[in-house]
Amino acid sequence: MAQLLICLRYFLSGGAIVVGVCGLIESICAGYFIYQLYEYSPLTPNNVCGSSITLLVMGLITGVVAWCTWQFLDFTNTGQVIIFSVALILIMIVNLSAGTWALVKHEQVDLLPKAHLERVFKLAASDDKSIWDSMQSKLLCCGVNGPSDYKDLDAIPWSCCDTSSSNSSDNKGVCTTMYAHGCQHVVISRTRSILLHVFLLALCTVSLQVCFITCMFCYVRACRERREKRKIEKAASQSRARASNDAGAAGSLLSN
Repeated sequence: MAQLLICLRYFLSGGAIVVGVCGLIESICAGYFIYQLYEYSPLTPNNVCGSSITLLVMGLITGVVAWCTWQFLDFTNTGQVIIFSVALILIMIVNLSAGTWALVKHEQVDLLPKAHLERVFKLAASDDKSIWDSMQSKLLCCGVNGPSDYKDLDAIPWSCCDTSSSNSSDNKGVCTTMYAHGCQHVVISRTRSILLHVFLLALCTVSLQVCFITCMFCYVRACRERREKRKIEKAASQSRARASNDAGAAGSLLSN
C-alpha cells in the first residue's frame, strides 16, 4: 500500500505538469481558431467565437492552477488534493459546456441575410478590399455568390482569376478564367469545420482532465483506506497490550 501511494504521488505530480502544458496548448489552439474565424470576417456569421474564447480563457486558468498545484500542493494532504480536484472539475464542466456550445453553433450556422451581404459587399472594392482579395485568392472563390456580383463595379479584381488553368505567356496578363463559385458557401463550410475542431479540442481536454481527476480520487481513496487500516491495527495493538496487561495482573494475583 505504501509503495502504491508513493507511485500515485509521483504520478500526480507529473500529471499536474502535463495538465498545465495541455492547458497552454488548449489556449494556443483556441487562439488560432479565433484568428481563423475572424480572418474572413465580412462573411463569417456572428457569435461563433464564444466557445473558442471560453476555451482560451479556461486553458490559461488550467495552466495557472496546474502550476500552483505543482509548486505548492502537498499530495500527502488529502484535503488539498480534494480542493484541487473540485477546481479541476469546475474547469472541466466549463470546457465541456464550451464544446457543446461549439457543436450547437456548428448545426446552427446558416447563410447570412441578404441585407447584410449587400452591406459588406459594398466595401469589397474600398475599405475591405485587402480582406476580400486575400479571401478570394486563398479560398479560390469570387464575390459573395460568384463573379456576377461585380457587375455593378468597374472591374472584377485579379484575385478572382483562376491562374492555375491559364498560361500567362499566352494570355498576356488577361484573365481568361475566373472562379465560378462565390465565397459565402466556402466561408460557411470553413466556419463549420473550425467549430467542429473547437468541439474536438474541448473533448480531448475534458478526457485528459477526467483521467487526472480519476487518478486523484483513487489516491484519496487509497489514503483513506491506509488511515483506516492503521486505526484498526492501532486498536488491535492496544487491545492486545491491554489483554497482556490484564493477564499479567491476573497472574500476579494468583501467585500471591
